[in-house]
Amino acid sequence: MKAEYHDNKEEYLDYYDEVEVFAESSEAHSKSAIQVRNRSMIDRSDLIVCCIQHKSGGAYATIRYAEKQGKKIVNLADEKGIGF
Repeated sequence: MKAEYHDNKEEYLDYYDEVEVFAESSEAHSKSAIQVRNRSMIDRSDLIVCCIQHKSGGAYATIRYAEKQGKKIVNLADEKGIGF
């Protein structure tokens, strides 16, 4: 990602308000980079807003990590009227 961003920086900045490359995930093995990035986002957040419908998978594991960290979590799939 670092090379892709570096080579296309202007295009990214034209499209996105802000771009942040997580150093930890960019240096991690490709199979663990998403989990490393997700945990970094959780560590830096006070409020987690998600839409988790299944009790399995990477997103669910990330929310479980957030719970263990004592983060406030709003799961839109649990809200009335969402239709899930």
